[in-house]
Amino acid sequence: MRKDRLRQYLQIALAALVVITSAMIARVVWEQSALNAARSTGETRAELVAQTISDTIAQNAHFPLVLALDPDVQAVLDDPSDLNGIDALNRKLETIEASGSPAALYVMNPDGHTLAASNWNTEGSFVGQYYGFRSYFTQAIAVGQGTYFGIGVTTGRAGYFIARAVGATQPTGVTVAKIEFDDLETTWARAAEHIMVTDENDIIFLASRSEWKYRSLAAVDEMAITRIQSTQQYAGTEIEQLRMDEHSPDGNQVWAEGLPDNGSFLRQTVHIPELGWTVNRLTDLSSVADARRDGTMIGATGSALVIAILFYFAQRQRSLAVERAARADLEQRVAERTSALREVNDTLHIEVEERRRTERELRSAQNDLIQAGKLAALGQMSAAIAHEINQPLTAMRTYIATTRVFVPLGDPGAVLDNLEKVDNLALRMGRITSHLKSFARKEGMGPAEVISVDRAVQKALDLVDVQLQAEAITIKRSIVPVLTLGNDVRLEQVVINLVRNAIDAVQETPQPAVEIAVGNANGRAFIEVRDNGPGFDPAILETLFDPFVTTKPSGAGLGLGLTISYEIIREFGGSLRAVNHPDGGAILTVELVAVDEAPSPFQSEEAENG
Repeated sequence: MRKDRLRQYLQIALAALVVITSAMIARVVWEQSALNAARSTGETRAELVAQTISDTIAQNAHFPLVLALDPDVQAVLDDPSDLNGIDALNRKLETIEASGSPAALYVMNPDGHTLAASNWNTEGSFVGQYYGFRSYFTQAIAVGQGTYFGIGVTTGRAGYFIARAVGATQPTGVTVAKIEFDDLETTWARAAEHIMVTDENDIIFLASRSEWKYRSLAAVDEMAITRIQSTQQYAGTEIEQLRMDEHSPDGNQVWAEGLPDNGSFLRQTVHIPELGWTVNRLTDLSSVADARRDGTMIGATGSALVIAILFYFAQRQRSLAVERAARADLEQRVAERTSALREVNDTLHIEVEERRRTERELRSAQNDLIQAGKLAALGQMSAAIAHEINQPLTAMRTYIATTRVFVPLGDPGAVLDNLEKVDNLALRMGRITSHLKSFARKEGMGPAEVISVDRAVQKALDLVDVQLQAEAITIKRSIVPVLTLGNDVRLEQVVINLVRNAIDAVQETPQPAVEIAVGNANGRAFIEVRDNGPGFDPAILETLFDPFVTTKPSGAGLGLGLTISYEIIREFGGSLRAVNHPDGGAILTVELVAVDEAPSPFQSEEAENG
């Protein structure tokens, strides 16, 4: 008895040791696998950020050289008193900037003052400003070209400056292009990336978190501080060191100030040698901790399961020995019960087969229901696409027809304008199909945002303007600025549907006219579209917004336009109603919630500055 108990204790201790060992091995394997995956992903993302920065600069690096060779630039530098030449150069720089991606273009005379700039007519204009202390200017005067990153002393906005000297031997001036990276930083922040870009002094000047900017990853020596202050590189900002704690001996796993207190992050760097910059990316290692925990649990559970199976088989062998001793006594009783058991077995077999058949039929019925649902959704979506894409296709055919007229006339401007409109309409068709797909699934197009009703209406009118002119339809507008909550593209779709219905309604009218009004009444924004056609049949007014209800001839419409418009406005929290005007014609009125907040998608763009 004592030996058996001792053997059991030894077996339990051995099993516990095996479980612990398996858990530790699985923990290490899973942790290393997750760490390698995080390292690979982080390295790829850091290299992508570095490449994006290099590409952004490369896309704008040619502007200073092209401007340095421009005769207008050289003429203004040769005669700085030519005010007409300076004014023409200002406008030329403004046009070039608008057609490209630099934040600002400007021309400086040899003493460091700005003669002309693309932002000449803005509040933060560079014209007349002195930037002779900037290193990009001194480098360009000395060696013909210079680069520099810093905060603009006039605008307070950071950017990368590329400068070129004008003149082969004795420079007569300097041309400069400023590049800003605000869009990159916004993209990093929205993607929840932890990215910081440092200069040669380990000072952060680009970052996904604003509190990291203009702080250093290491102590900055006094000589570098003096040089930064003399050039006003960071506009007098006091450079403080960012707290960053190391969580691993190699320093690759860190925590940085501003991140979750209990977090650990993998630090990976990519150097941009041509700029002297370094991209630092911090990858959240919470997934590694999760993998470590999961590996421990899986290793322990798996080994415990194996041990349990082994114990089971050992116990089973002992049980078999007992069964062999008792088998002779049981054989007689087993024989007596064999017949009864056979009957029960046959019954169970029949029940099992019946259950399997029932399960197969149920599964088949479920598959049929799912397939029917898919076909119904596909049919609804296809009908909507067939209806909605017909609108921009009509406009595209009109633009292509006018283009055929403009080509023989030698009017490339009108041809390019039409082609651009066709391209925009193609893009809009893609967005329309996305809207219709969302409508078919009874889903929205994302969270509601503050939008400008009057701008959405104007864009919709621009889309149908060609058809209005082609059919000699008079359009009367009464549009005042008003804001609402919703989606601007879907609101444009509604307005297009209403105006198109009005156009169809006045086809047989001698003097066709369509009126559209936008305003704000009693805290509600409204859009009203009226035509002077025959109006709606009173018999269908109550079902006008039901699917496939149409007053058009067969083949001219599917009866989905007003249904889709009704659903869109209802999702916006508004209403759509239709009535006949006492003087003839029909009125379709959209009511929406009016708001006072300025719409972020349509905020006035600030002037591009340094």
